[in-house]
This record gives sequence, C-alpha cells and structure tokens, in this order.
Amino acid sequence: MRPSQFSEQVQLIAFVLQKGPQWNSDVLALLESAWGPLLHKGSLFAFDQTDYYTAEMGSGLYRGVVSFEKNIAPETIVLEKERSNALELSTASIENPVFRHVNIDIGYMDLDKVVLPSYKRGPFKIYGGRGVWLDMLLTYAKGFFHPTAWAFEDFKRNPYQHDLQLIREKYKKKGLR
Repeated sequence: MRPSQFSEQVQLIAFVLQKGPQWNSDVLALLESAWGPLLHKGSLFAFDQTDYYTAEMGSGLYRGVVSFEKNIAPETIVLEKERSNALELSTASIENPVFRHVNIDIGYMDLDKVVLPSYKRGPFKIYGGRGVWLDMLLTYAKGFFHPTAWAFEDFKRNPYQHDLQLIREKYKKKGLR
C-alpha cells in the first residue's frame, strides 16, 4: 500500500487542566466550539503532584480526559495543537495576560498508544513539524494503558485508566483502524 492510500483515523482526545473538582461548563463549551461534541467526559482528578501551573493558574487544579466525536488523521495533530494553544490564550485574564483559566493538552489515541504534541523538545519526542514535538506517553498492552518511563507523574499514576479504556472501546467499536 502506498502512503497516499493510508488514511487511518485516530481518536481526538484532550487532557484538560482546570480549577475545581467539577467540570466547568465554560471550559466544556470552549472545547466543543473548537472540536465539536464530546463523545466521553471523564472524571476529574486532583492535580497535586507538582505546582508547575500554580503561578499561572492558581491552586485547586484538577485534570481529566475528554474525547470528541471527531476523529482526525494523525498527521494533523500539529494543527490541533496550534488550535488548543490559541484557545488557552483566549482564556487569559485581561488584567494579567499570563494567567490562563484552562490548560488543554490535545492529543490522540489509536488502539496502541496515546500521543500528545508539545512545543517542548525532549530526548524521547519525535519532531512533528511547525515547532511541535510528539510525545508517546502511554502504550496499550494486555488490557491496560502503561506509562512510558518519561511520562509526567500523573500519567505514571494514571488515574485516567478507566476513562481511557472507555474511550478506547468506543473508538474500537467505530472500526476506524
């Protein structure tokens, strides 16, 4: 098969960091305005293993994963990363433009892995173009998502396991592979 004939679609997902233990309706509306209806909205978990975002977003942060009805070609994830960054900046405070109200880690899932694009390079990231590096953070084997050795602490603990498995099942049922 020639590469031009290959058109696997992957499940568009986002790990969303926000204030508070309940999904913020404005954040959900923002996500849906960019990528369309949600297919799955996961549980939110305390983001308490690092204070990396505290100066920028404040305390009391929670992260959860969502998936969208929309699927994408994996090579377009760089464009989705650009869109997610623009959305984050649109939530910045007028008084303090450094202060964001949401962090959107857009990415994709296929049957074997979870990939998140990043503007930060690293030894295990692959260049995806336009200043974006692709980071495979989780692999799927024997019924579970497993963190890579370089994954962030919350992915190593992976409270998202149940939600990711549900998202994977929905993706698999679509027969997009």
